[in-house]
Amino acid sequence: MANELMSLKATNGILNVFEDRVEISRKTGFGVLSQGIKGDRILFYKDLSSVEFKKPSVLANGYIKFIVTGTSDTNASVNLLGMTTTNSLKDPNTLILRAFNKQTPAESEKAYNIILKKVKEAKANSGNTVIQPVMSNADELSKYKNLLDQGVITQEEFDAKKKQLLAL
Repeated sequence: MANELMSLKATNGILNVFEDRVEISRKTGFGVLSQGIKGDRILFYKDLSSVEFKKPSVLANGYIKFIVTGTSDTNASVNLLGMTTTNSLKDPNTLILRAFNKQTPAESEKAYNIILKKVKEAKANSGNTVIQPVMSNADELSKYKNLLDQGVITQEEFDAKKKQLLAL
């Protein structure tokens, strides 16, 4: 398993940031109240479509929300008075970041920047996978027959390859 890069305590859970994934734990008092008793949510960077972030300020809560393809999206937001909306509290992919803690804005921004970097790396690396087409022995033999017919290989070379492919 990858090493933990950082941990961030939020109002409705704990965000653990790893090399290859983020984990959302609801093992806090308000986490259990807002989400119920649930296991940890593990989200791999390669599976994230986007990350939405509102930095908390002195007067208003913020949030970090993970958007995953194939899941229904809940509108995460804080209202004008800095209060968190009910939808944000119930969204399993959203963590509410407290406004009144002086360390939370800097720590949450640090977590967000690490996550963005990891998502970017995962997306860049996912495009490097080359899928080789699978050829059957019959396809391979047909390819060598064409080479024989074109005069690229000799009859002996064709026969040797045929023996190899047909395991004669």
